[in-house]
Amino acid sequence: MSQEDGHRDTSGESPDGTEEQRSPGSGSSGGSERPTPGSPDPSPTTPGWAAPGQGATPPAEGAGGPGFAPPAQPGYGEQPSYGPPPGHGEAPPYGQPSYGPPPGNGPQAGYGHGYGYGRPAAPKPGVVALRPMSLGDIFNGAFSYVRNNPKTTMGLALVVMAVATILSSVASTLFLNDYTTFLDEVMADPLAVDPDAPLFPFSPLVMGLMYLGELIVYLGAAILLGLLAAVAGMAVLGHRLTPKQAWEAARGRIGAILGLSLLRLLIGFAMGLLFFLAMFVAILVGVMVGYSSGGGAGVAVGLLVGLLGAVLVIAPAVWIWIRLYFAMPMVVLERVGPFQAMARSWRLSRGSWWRTLGYWLLTGLIVMVVQMILSTPVSMVTGIIGVTAPDAAWPMVLAGAITYLLTVLIYAVTQPFVAGVNTLLYVDLRMRREGLDLKLHQAAQRGESSGPEIYLPEPRA
Repeated sequence: MSQEDGHRDTSGESPDGTEEQRSPGSGSSGGSERPTPGSPDPSPTTPGWAAPGQGATPPAEGAGGPGFAPPAQPGYGEQPSYGPPPGHGEAPPYGQPSYGPPPGNGPQAGYGHGYGYGRPAAPKPGVVALRPMSLGDIFNGAFSYVRNNPKTTMGLALVVMAVATILSSVASTLFLNDYTTFLDEVMADPLAVDPDAPLFPFSPLVMGLMYLGELIVYLGAAILLGLLAAVAGMAVLGHRLTPKQAWEAARGRIGAILGLSLLRLLIGFAMGLLFFLAMFVAILVGVMVGYSSGGGAGVAVGLLVGLLGAVLVIAPAVWIWIRLYFAMPMVVLERVGPFQAMARSWRLSRGSWWRTLGYWLLTGLIVMVVQMILSTPVSMVTGIIGVTAPDAAWPMVLAGAITYLLTVLIYAVTQPFVAGVNTLLYVDLRMRREGLDLKLHQAAQRGESSGPEIYLPEPRA
C-alpha cells in the first residue's frame, strides 16, 4: 500500500456521514481491492472494521453486519427502526420518532400516555409540556405565565383589586380612627365609657361598611381568579391573552363565578359556626368539670374537649375545601354552573386529596412569605407616621392610603400565582384521568387558534 493510500478515508463513509454502497469488486478512487462474495477474507479482523493502515471490509449486501448502513428513518406515524438514537443520546426533533421499545411496552406504558424513555418528547407549545406534570412543572408554569404576560396577569389584578378594595380600605381607616379615639377616652377617664352602649366603641355604620367591604373584596378576588383561569388555560397552548381577550373569555361566566363564590362562602360560614359551637361546648364542659373538681382537672378536660372539637370540625372543612378546589377553573373553562362545577370537582379530585392538599399548603406558604416581605417595611412606615403627629388627622389618612396601596400590590403579586397553580393542577388532573394532553397535543399540532372551548369535556357515550 502506498503512502497516498494510507491517508485516504477507508471507512466506507461519504463526506456527509452516510456509508457508500459499492458493488463487490468495483473499484474506488484510492481504496484497496475488495474481495468478491464468497472468497476468503484476507484480513484477520472483524468484518466491517479496518485494521490500522488497512481498508475496511464491509459484509456482503443484505448481511446486516456491523458495517451495514441502517435504512432511512421512517416518517411521523410509521414504526421506528430500533438501534442507537440519533445524535448519540440527543433528543430527536419534534415530529420524528425516537428509538426504543415499541408503544405499549416498558415501565412507562400506560402512565401519562407513554411519555418517557424511548418515546417522542412531549410537545411544549406554552408554559408547560403537554404531559402529566410534577411539582416543579406546575410551579414553574405558574411563575412562567405571569412572567411572560405581566400586562394581563398583574394588570388585571391591579385593576380589579384596586376597585374592590376601596370600600374596605375606607372602612378600615374609620374603624382605626374610632378605636384610637376609644383608647384616648379610656386613658383620660376610664369611667366615662358606657358599657351598655351597643358595639362600643364602634358605630354600626362603620361595622356595616367593614363587613360589606370585605364581602366586595372576596367577590372581587373570585372574579379575578376566574379571569386568570382563562389566561392560564390559554397559556398552556402558548396563547398570550390581552386583558380585553381575558375579559371576553370570562365575561359570560361572571354570574357563575359569583354564584360559586357565594356557595363556598356559605359552606365556610357553616363550618365556622360549627367550630365556634364546638369551642363553646368545650369551654362549658371545662368550666363544669373544673367547678366540680375544684382545680386543674377542669382546665385539662376543657383543653382536651376543645382540641377534639377543633379536629372534628376543621378536618371535614379542609377535606370539603380540597374536594371543591377545582370548581373555579371548571366554571370558566368548561362552561358549567356552580353546582355542576362543584360536583365535577368532587369527582375529579377523588384519589388525589393528599396531593392537592400539599400543593394548596405550599402555595399558601409562598403567598404568606410574600405578604410578610411586602408588609413589614410598610408597617414600619405607617407606625412612624402615626407617631409623628398623634393629634392630627392627616397621619391617619396617609396611613390608610398606604395600606390601600399595599393591599392592592399584594393581591397583584400573589393572586396570579395562586390562579396559575389552581388551573395547572386542574389541567394536570384532567391529563391523568381523561387524556386531555392528547387533545391539547392535537390542537397544538394543527396550529389552530383555540379558545377556552378546547377544555370542554367530551360528551359521554
